[in-house]
Amino acid sequence: MAIDPYKRRQQRLDAKRGVKRVDEDAEEGMPGLPRISRSGKFLLTASIIAAIATIGAVFWDRESVKRADTADPDNAAQVQLGRAVYFGHCAYCHGDALEGKPGWQQTFPQGGRPPTPLDADGPSPLRSDKALFEIVKYGGQPYSPRVYRNDMPGYEHRLDDAEIWAVIAYVQKQWPDAVREERRDLNR
Repeated sequence: MAIDPYKRRQQRLDAKRGVKRVDEDAEEGMPGLPRISRSGKFLLTASIIAAIATIGAVFWDRESVKRADTADPDNAAQVQLGRAVYFGHCAYCHGDALEGKPGWQQTFPQGGRPPTPLDADGPSPLRSDKALFEIVKYGGQPYSPRVYRNDMPGYEHRLDDAEIWAVIAYVQKQWPDAVREERRDLNR
């Protein structure tokens, strides 16, 4: 009884790959089940471990952003969250490019000034991270004179603390490195 040339070729390829067939004596039309060689088992195990480590790292990164208690403009996950929150809650007033509204530099003795820019040229880099956090959380009124009406709303009931820190991180990420370096003394 002659062996089918296709079957012989398949056996040679399986031998090169290290695949062993469970039922070598299977019927003519029934292919055997492949077995995994030692190197294949190692590769499968390594792939599973790498997948678990990747999933763990992503989970840890997201959880650390949720628990943030400072702004870290070098944390990509926090900046990404901050960008989403900024465009959802802040960009309408402060602008897509953090430019604020025209006329914000004018003197408004009773208040009602247009939204200030949040870029490096505005007043934001002159405040500490804690002050920026409190302005976003509680609104601008606590940082204004009594007779002054500040239109900056507080977001304490709309955003959690981690989202507020993320917005600050996003804004600071847009500032030049020199400005961020100068501000380090403000936050000590």
